[in-house]
Amino acid sequence: MPLFGPPDIPQMEAKRDIQGLIKALGYKDAAIRRAAAEALTPMKDPAAAEVMAALLLDENAGVRRAAVAGLSARGGARVVDPLVGALQDPDADVRGAAAAAVYRRLMTDADADARGATATALGRIRDPNAIEPLIKAIMDPDETVRIAAIKALQAIGDRTAITPLVIVLAHEQVRQKSSGRSSLVVERAASAALDALCDETAVEPLLKTLRHDDADVREIAVKRLARIASPAAIEPLAASLLDDDPIIRRAAARGLAEMQWQPPADEVGVRYFAALRQWRRCAECGQAAVPTLLAAFEHVDVVEQSDIIAALIELEWQPPEPDSMAAHFWAAQRRWDKCTEIGEPAVEALDRVLTASPSWRDRVAAAATLAAMDKPRSAPFANLGLVQSSLAILDGDGSDDDKRTALEKLLADEHQVEPDTTAVEWCKCGYPAYRVRPDALREPLTDLLGFERTAAGTATYYCPSCDTRRGIAAT
Repeated sequence: MPLFGPPDIPQMEAKRDIQGLIKALGYKDAAIRRAAAEALTPMKDPAAAEVMAALLLDENAGVRRAAVAGLSARGGARVVDPLVGALQDPDADVRGAAAAAVYRRLMTDADADARGATATALGRIRDPNAIEPLIKAIMDPDETVRIAAIKALQAIGDRTAITPLVIVLAHEQVRQKSSGRSSLVVERAASAALDALCDETAVEPLLKTLRHDDADVREIAVKRLARIASPAAIEPLAASLLDDDPIIRRAAARGLAEMQWQPPADEVGVRYFAALRQWRRCAECGQAAVPTLLAAFEHVDVVEQSDIIAALIELEWQPPEPDSMAAHFWAAQRRWDKCTEIGEPAVEALDRVLTASPSWRDRVAAAATLAAMDKPRSAPFANLGLVQSSLAILDGDGSDDDKRTALEKLLADEHQVEPDTTAVEWCKCGYPAYRVRPDALREPLTDLLGFERTAAGTATYYCPSCDTRRGIAAT
């Protein structure tokens, strides 16, 4: 019988003989080494961590499994590298124990440094089995952990991470919009990861993302699809033209436009041109464009409203009701009689013509229509009746000399000029523009011209016959 037997592990454990148990980890019998490791596990003494990490190279799989359990019980950043390394152990049971230790223990460790280090290490070894815990980690409360997890997913390169990364990016962008506070570094990391992952093979996972309830998530997915610029992305982008959210429709349309896509002449084509705010081109899609054009009219600016009216005219649409929309429609076609029939709802459309039309003759007509509706306006004509009379003479029958004579008489009768002391300077179209005094001083005939006031307290005058700028005067 030998003088000294094997170490008494139960006795050491009972006495909490940590140094003895550590020494027993180097005993020749694998069963002793394993028992010592198991005894040390609940004690969590930091002195045993380094020795137990060395046991991960033990020739016996049972010892290695016990070492994994011991390191897992300790947790913290110092056990990350040994445990992550054990994920590549040749023994399946050891790998399983290491996976549980890394994915369930370290990735949820109370220490953020341990969680971040674990995510980084998993990215370094590109462990495909780490996808699920890393996806959970990209929503970690600690910013450094989120960044580490995002970079690890990028390194592993699995396309199943695309949807979660899109969600994280959307989350950060929404935080920025709503509160002005977000993690720019997380946003940049997620964007960089999506740049790396979103190639032609990413179309299928992005299709899944397009079905997400959150419009911000769908918007990013659409923009990512558009950047792929693959023929496989055309169909889902075209489908996104029917999305309820106008921002998503616009992103899809821009992507398709960059791919030089030719839209069909149907509802999809209407949504495409409407998303790009090319209202006149909506008419290329036929009557299917009418509801979209009408729905958009009240939500766009004046210039776009003009384009919508032009499209409706091209489609030969007729207003079903005598409302404001009908008034804009008829005013665009100079159907002043129709505006008069509509009455009060036409005032806004007529005022818009009066103040913004590039044609001063249209402004005269709008002013006359408003006056006939007992809605006279003092601008842009100081004397609308005189302007109308002058235009009637200019547009009437007779020679140029006859018209000039008639206009001179009208000006004299209306006390605009004194025949013996002042002369008239005529516009190139034959309309009276200035009175010229004996001292050669030229004054615009303000009662016969149209004017636009400026913030500087002056008025710019225009010929109501040919739109020529005729002068500036203080007001």
